[in-house]
Amino acid sequence: MIRVYENEDITKYYIEFRPKYQDCVVEEVLRFCNENRASKTDENRQQVMVDVACGSGQATTPFQKHFENIIGVDVSPNQIKEARLANDFENISYKVGTAEEIPVESGSVDLLISATACHRFDFAKFFKEAKRVLKPDGCMALFSYAPRVTPMNVVDPIIREELADKATNLLLKYHRNPTDEQSNIYCFGKYQDIYKKVPAKNKKWIKDGLVMKYDWSLSQLLGYLRSNAAYQEYMKMMKEKNKDASEDEVKKWDRALMLRDFIKREWKMKGVNDDNVMMRADFSVFLVLANKLTV
Repeated sequence: MIRVYENEDITKYYIEFRPKYQDCVVEEVLRFCNENRASKTDENRQQVMVDVACGSGQATTPFQKHFENIIGVDVSPNQIKEARLANDFENISYKVGTAEEIPVESGSVDLLISATACHRFDFAKFFKEAKRVLKPDGCMALFSYAPRVTPMNVVDPIIREELADKATNLLLKYHRNPTDEQSNIYCFGKYQDIYKKVPAKNKKWIKDGLVMKYDWSLSQLLGYLRSNAAYQEYMKMMKEKNKDASEDEVKKWDRALMLRDFIKREWKMKGVNDDNVMMRADFSVFLVLANKLTV
């Protein structure tokens, strides 16, 4: 497992600016689970769910009302600390652990999920571990998303979409991780390659149709970008290459500031406070669903 999102700076950005998964995703995952459960006695509430690489709980808490017990697992003690501080539910708990060594009993899990993370796993070890912890009819859901940002201050629909394309393309460019090309391939391919890898008798790939919608400010978008490993890895790499760079020099290659300046210029919002530059942030979710692992 490639280890990122562990230091305190990135975990602070992560819990504040990462979007929580919405009901449309939860419903799609549970639909697959209910269709493949051996027992249909209570389709509204199952027993145990585990969220692997849970971060600070963005995908954990949306499932809260559907399970008797939910365990979030993450390799980062800082992420687990933030998740615990933000947790308001008695049926959710958090543990430090990895995708390759999940700290739960064998054959105890109804649903195993991982959101915005599995592209960094050691799949050979993870799939074996997933099979170990899942019940015979247990399901696995691996998912992530791709963002799109659209200005709210532009009335003309053609111009608005053109500006959305430009800003989104730059944002996606900054999503590319300079030190982890394999993760880039998985994410930009909407997990198709991961779907092909999953050893299961029953599996499903959903690449279109699920969109989470948010009204965001430019400040929120920049916080979201700073919460990404690609941004953090790039900044780390550039600072190591330019150890004596001044603050003004750093600003010239800080991707968050470059994105901010681009959006304000293109959207004709120069001089407007970042909190007042409003946009629609759409996150297209892609999922890999599996049942009866065969590894």
